[in-house]
Amino acid sequence: MDEGEGSSKHSSSEGIVKKKKYYCCYNDNWCKDPDYKNWLRKVDEFTAECILCRQTFSIKYEGRRAVNIHAECTKHKEAVKNQKRTPQIASFFTKKDAPQVNLVTAAEIGEIYHGVVHHLSYASQCGNNMLPRFLPDSEIARKMSCGRTKATSITENVLAPKSQELLLNDLELAGFFSVGSDASNKGSRKFFPITVRYFSKTEGIKHGLLDFYHDNDETSEAIAARISNIIEENGLSINCVSSYVADNASVNFQKHRSVCQKLKQLNDRIIEVGCKCHVIHNCIKNGMKALSFDVESLVLKVYSEFSSSAKKAESLSSFFEFVEIEYKELLHHVPTRWLSLLPAIEQVLQCWPALKAYFISEGEEECVKIIWEAFSENEQESLPLCYVYFLHNLMGVFYEALKKLECNNASCTELDCVMESLHSKLKRRKEDNFYGRSVQAILCNVSPSNKRKFKEEADKAFSRCITYLEKWYDFKTSVFKHMSILSLDSEVKWSDLEKLAEVLRIEIDFDKLFDDYCVLQQIRREIISKEQKVDQRWVEVFKQIPESGNSQMFKLVSFTLSIPVSNAYCERVFSLMTQLWSKERNRLSESVVKAELQVQLNYSMSCADFYEYVKKSPELLKAARSQLKYRFKKKNSEQRHSATEDPTSIT
Repeated sequence: MDEGEGSSKHSSSEGIVKKKKYYCCYNDNWCKDPDYKNWLRKVDEFTAECILCRQTFSIKYEGRRAVNIHAECTKHKEAVKNQKRTPQIASFFTKKDAPQVNLVTAAEIGEIYHGVVHHLSYASQCGNNMLPRFLPDSEIARKMSCGRTKATSITENVLAPKSQELLLNDLELAGFFSVGSDASNKGSRKFFPITVRYFSKTEGIKHGLLDFYHDNDETSEAIAARISNIIEENGLSINCVSSYVADNASVNFQKHRSVCQKLKQLNDRIIEVGCKCHVIHNCIKNGMKALSFDVESLVLKVYSEFSSSAKKAESLSSFFEFVEIEYKELLHHVPTRWLSLLPAIEQVLQCWPALKAYFISEGEEECVKIIWEAFSENEQESLPLCYVYFLHNLMGVFYEALKKLECNNASCTELDCVMESLHSKLKRRKEDNFYGRSVQAILCNVSPSNKRKFKEEADKAFSRCITYLEKWYDFKTSVFKHMSILSLDSEVKWSDLEKLAEVLRIEIDFDKLFDDYCVLQQIRREIISKEQKVDQRWVEVFKQIPESGNSQMFKLVSFTLSIPVSNAYCERVFSLMTQLWSKERNRLSESVVKAELQVQLNYSMSCADFYEYVKKSPELLKAARSQLKYRFKKKNSEQRHSATEDPTSIT
């Protein structure tokens, strides 16, 4: 190559000028454009994002044209349509100020609480299902977002732990509390609730669910050990337990090696409380074994005759018109609760003329033997009808006692009076040969042999009932006899208070107790004229006793009123468990069921009050927004934390 050729090439290359490239950048004014502001977001200088489609795209080469191209695509148009149906999607990605975030979170928690308390499934809560009174601002409802997973996590990891915290705070202020337990099957699994009852000086008698666990070991050692462990794990003391309440099974109250005996080894002051409602049920059932005519079988047979056939039920209604009485539907009797027989008997007696006409028209061959025996005879001389009236009259006495004891606020101060009244009524009926006015009228027309037979059986039934009551309740030396003075129905004597403190074996400063006693004497009559419930009477008393939380009278009353008279509250837990684990919700985990039960039983607020309470609880709002409320994220966080603490761990 010669020198001239080389120089010409060099000069020509220097004459070529490279074309400068220009790129488009994101324009912040696009976010103010009505066509873009609801869905366009800046990622960086050359990239934008559609928050509806959750898709990023480059604007580096085409600028605004790239935005318009995305806006015209099919996927984006579908997202815009969906956004109009569910406007909270767009607001979910927008930046919110803290007060509004708190209101939205409070509304979501309130909705979940409403669903749990009213037994709604989590799937039904996916959407804006809040009642209008919870949402004064429609903007809050529009921004709510609460799916099934989130609702479950808030119930299990936010609401339930908070309810446990409130319960433990109350127990600490109460001083003494009773512990209740029971067992029930769910398929092949056996569940045990641990319930507590205590007295609050501001609210009266209260209950709560301390724990709910699954264990197939039903031995007294296992139950007692689990109860003591649960008490200890919750930061409570076994020395604060006033009583142990359960049903009357031998595993709970046997003389040796029972649950109560095991607990008494830890605290010998614990009072054993068998369910007195079960005693009353079993007492009348035991007494009726003396009767030769089985009234319970009659009621069950009559009910089953019409419950299984709509045609027969329709036919029976025509007989009501024939005998000119109002039609009434027959009631089913539940054998496990024997006093449910009373309303069933009452309904049969009201329908007796129509039932008699129906079964006589059917004939003896088409009737069950016991039904024909009851309805075939003349009513004026019918011995079976005599037994029905006798049982109806006697069960009314037991039912009256049971109603007083099954009330949630029934206290042990009323127990002795109720049992004494029942005992005396039975003894008086036996002494006076009183079987009920309707029975007396029928006995005048029956044969002497049948009359003698009935009286012998009725007297034997009274004797069996009286003997059973005396076996299961000590009418002479019962500790509940000393507690009756705290009902305030009669004048409280100082000697009675001293005796009660000695019987309960509570450490009492009697000098300070006497000062409280003097105040009580001044205000007792005024208080009992205003309040009928025993626990509310004492709430009023402690409003007027200075430093009532630390008073010696409060210590005595707190111990006494914490003692229940039945295990009805434990059985209520199982009723709620059955409702939760319905056929539609049979895949609920045990932990979620426990959480829902604690929310239902440990909170006593209405839905509206709870919403107001949550708005003023920053810790609840923060916990509900935290990602750690989800079990899988909580587990991952714990694993990372343990790995950080242990430098030898492999990550």
